[in-house]
Amino acid sequence: MLEFIKEHLAFSIVISYFLLASVITFFLYFIDKQKAIHNKWRIKERTLLSASLLGGSVGAFFGIFIIRHKTKHWYFPLTCFISLIIHALILYFIY
Repeated sequence: MLEFIKEHLAFSIVISYFLLASVITFFLYFIDKQKAIHNKWRIKERTLLSASLLGGSVGAFFGIFIIRHKTKHWYFPLTCFISLIIHALILYFIY
């Protein structure tokens, strides 16, 4: 059992990081959507894109396509897609 944990420790850490980053990114998109609806001060686009690139690509994907936020800007879905591929490749090479 200990060998299995040692072998998959890096993978588990990276998965945990991506999961946490995705949850945070989704909430950033959700908060920004609510602020847009209520005409309040918004989260910077750079922050949303950076969150996607830094591990939150799954959260950004759900933010863009489930709550329908930032769909009119072509670079949001593109950044989400590219970062999703990069994160999948990272997981593939670690495993």
